[in-house]
Amino acid sequence: MRALLLQISIHQVEGKEFLFYGFIGLLLFLAIIRQVFPKYFTDLFRLFFRTTLKQRHLSEQLTQTPLPSFLLNILFFIVAGLYLTICLESIHRNPFSSYWLLLLCMTVVVAAAYLLKFITLQLSGWLFKAGDAASSYIFTVFTINKMAGLFLLPLLALMVFSSKWLFPISMALSWVLLGGLLLYRIGLTYSVVRKQVNISGFHFLLYIAGFEIAPLLVLYKLFLLNFS
Repeated sequence: MRALLLQISIHQVEGKEFLFYGFIGLLLFLAIIRQVFPKYFTDLFRLFFRTTLKQRHLSEQLTQTPLPSFLLNILFFIVAGLYLTICLESIHRNPFSSYWLLLLCMTVVVAAAYLLKFITLQLSGWLFKAGDAASSYIFTVFTINKMAGLFLLPLLALMVFSSKWLFPISMALSWVLLGGLLLYRIGLTYSVVRKQVNISGFHFLLYIAGFEIAPLLVLYKLFLLNFS
């Protein structure tokens, strides 16, 4: 009887073996970065949680170590692509015959979107002679992205391998997390940019609406048109 109850209580996840190995690979990738660049991780978390007054010094140190930054950006692109893939799969909007093809497509879309954002901000900083402000803004955006990738990874595992009743809870938690990170990024970038450029809160909100929120709405509309 005890063995029967134990067998019933175990949640069986079938057909997701490759996803399991994929998560193991992501965790191994993250562990290698953490092991090789421990100081980078320490400075990144201290800067994100604002636990030190030497924030400018930490920012300069982080920008001087491009390799772990690049690797964590790759991790964010993969995690964000996986998150979008899970969302589309949950509402049965996969236009491809393969789960992995959708994942590849979403990862490339996220990477291309942020590459375009990076180029646009660099050009804007050069055109308006605000290179330092543009660099600070880019650094802040990609710092928040790195933390979003780290925070989303355990939630994704919960969304993929949990029971059906736990999936909407984990999905709601991911929305709260991403919404909180977006608000935090807006407030942080405004405080950073305002120190270098004379900009009002109203004009900054116009920028956020035009270059942050509007592209998300356009992408959402494209998803509805092409993935329905």
